[in-house]
Amino acid sequence: MISTTNPGSMAIIHSDASNQPPNFKRIFICLAASRNGFLEGCRPVIGLDGCHLKGPYRGVLLEAISLDANLQFFPVAYGIMEIEDSQTWHWFLELLIEAAGRDLHHKPWCIISDRQKGLVQAVQTLLPTSSHRMCCDHILQNFQTRFKQTGLRDLLWEAARAANVFEYEAAMCKIKEENKSAWQYLSLLEARNWAFHAMDPRVKCDHITSNFVESFNAWVGEERFKPPITMLEHIRSKVMALIFTRQQIAARWE
Repeated sequence: MISTTNPGSMAIIHSDASNQPPNFKRIFICLAASRNGFLEGCRPVIGLDGCHLKGPYRGVLLEAISLDANLQFFPVAYGIMEIEDSQTWHWFLELLIEAAGRDLHHKPWCIISDRQKGLVQAVQTLLPTSSHRMCCDHILQNFQTRFKQTGLRDLLWEAARAANVFEYEAAMCKIKEENKSAWQYLSLLEARNWAFHAMDPRVKCDHITSNFVESFNAWVGEERFKPPITMLEHIRSKVMALIFTRQQIAARWE
């Protein structure tokens, strides 16, 4: 129905045909307006995340979210999966690439995510030319479970936000002086994945967290408690209203 009423959109359902009638397993949705807005007006950034559904029908909502010119979240694609693992992320990203066309391979795209199950490997396999930033908030959460020393949190952010290698090394030296084990832990992480100074200079975006994707999850809100078809229809309506509202605001610019 989406493909019929909204030409150019992609809606793919995967089911288990071994049962009769077939059992629903997952669905991927990318509305044409979302895809076009992403390719023509968004920053070259894609935030990937998943959140669990809360109703009687268990599953995971996976989403690809970008940033518009005003640094507001812009939904690109979303879908319901039975679980979150390497297979479902691989399936989701394959369809995202198909929906976006060749642009995902011919532009310096940046992926931002935490280290979800199977996601890192799927990005490396399907988008090898894209840079992959790890959300510093999630790195900090893991860091603080190991190192609870006062002051290390601020030093980690100082290193992550450093504008050049000299500021980065100075911050890392401070961490080493405070706690050598904490310094060793951070040194094992590739700087290009979490430290701003080492990130791909072709991508003009200073985001080092995936908080804008968390904002989308909060925006979806209680829809996650509803049955799948109802939830997807409500998300579609919210996305359409969001795009229309921003279009009206842009039309008033002088």
